[in-house]
Amino acid sequence: MFRKNKEMLKGYIEGYYGRFFSEQDRCKVLGHMGKLNMDFYLYGPKEDSFHRVNWEKPYPDSEIKTLKSFIRDSKKNSVRPVFALSPGMNITKFSNKYIQSLTKKMLQAQKIGFKDFAILFDDIDQARNAELAEIHLKIIQHVSSIKGINKNPLMICPTVYCKSFARGEIKDNEYLQVLAANIDPNINILWTGDEVVSKSISLKNLKDLKSLFKNPIIIWDNFYANDYCPTRFFIGPYKGRALLDKVVEGIGINPTGMPITDSICLERFAISKTDHQIIDSYNIPKNFKFILPYFLDPFKKHQNLTAKKIDKLLSTQNELCIEWKSELQLEWAPFLWNFYFDLILLKKINDGQSEFSLEEWLKRRYSDPLTRTILRK
Repeated sequence: MFRKNKEMLKGYIEGYYGRFFSEQDRCKVLGHMGKLNMDFYLYGPKEDSFHRVNWEKPYPDSEIKTLKSFIRDSKKNSVRPVFALSPGMNITKFSNKYIQSLTKKMLQAQKIGFKDFAILFDDIDQARNAELAEIHLKIIQHVSSIKGINKNPLMICPTVYCKSFARGEIKDNEYLQVLAANIDPNINILWTGDEVVSKSISLKNLKDLKSLFKNPIIIWDNFYANDYCPTRFFIGPYKGRALLDKVVEGIGINPTGMPITDSICLERFAISKTDHQIIDSYNIPKNFKFILPYFLDPFKKHQNLTAKKIDKLLSTQNELCIEWKSELQLEWAPFLWNFYFDLILLKKINDGQSEFSLEEWLKRRYSDPLTRTILRK
């Protein structure tokens, strides 16, 4: 996949944990992407067992029907569907059996109708060394050689997909060194920045990566992701990524798995809608603006709340949790309730209410092992 008209590619990545779109949800997001003139949708759901955990098993007829529908909806909205496979979880050697399973799965995806492909080696529990890189290169080279699939360059996500995983300088990382020295320079490299969730991604951040790889870079951006913090979501302005269009092939947003929320995230990304425009166009109650600062992005720091400020925020609870009725409210309801429960807790702590028990509160919210760890019991 290459840029069209020299414009940076913009896409959606279904690559988060804990949620799996229904056929209707995926169609809804694709329809929105079409209105935003976006370019690609990478299908790589962690919760699709045929994508990752049982990748070597062929898709059954029921799932084939869903994937064909996804391709039709993508084409209808002028979005390129990308089939992603994660075949790296348990591999220790590139055996004949492995080659056969990999070939069959990729040919099945091609038969279903996919023309663009990605191989993902993210989040696998193996030593990130030269040996792993050599295995991954064999997989990449084999997939690239399959008839039909070799027409378009692959996307690949390396196991070291951010600077922090390099455990030092990118140029000194053994895994990346071997990969960069031997990979086809036309293959797209997926990269999340300095961190898995990066506060900013700049030309400077990418300098070391670009000096090692001659390949096109596509940013896998977790700015709006919330699978790592399940009591929060983020819909703030897309920021900290200025001028990336000069150095990367494209950016794919990996957000929440909530279709309306993700549509908002894509609008922030693709057309820079303002807070006011988001609230207005999605018929969100105006009072949401008072709590919006707590749902902007994972890096925003907040000052200590005064009693007056807490009461002001709590005054919006009834409208946003009870009176407001919409599909978007249903997506946000668990997060809003958690937010207000936290405010009530903070109010009790500040008021010195003796009946408050941290242990009881933790037990309601966290698993027993984590509760014991926090309390050091």
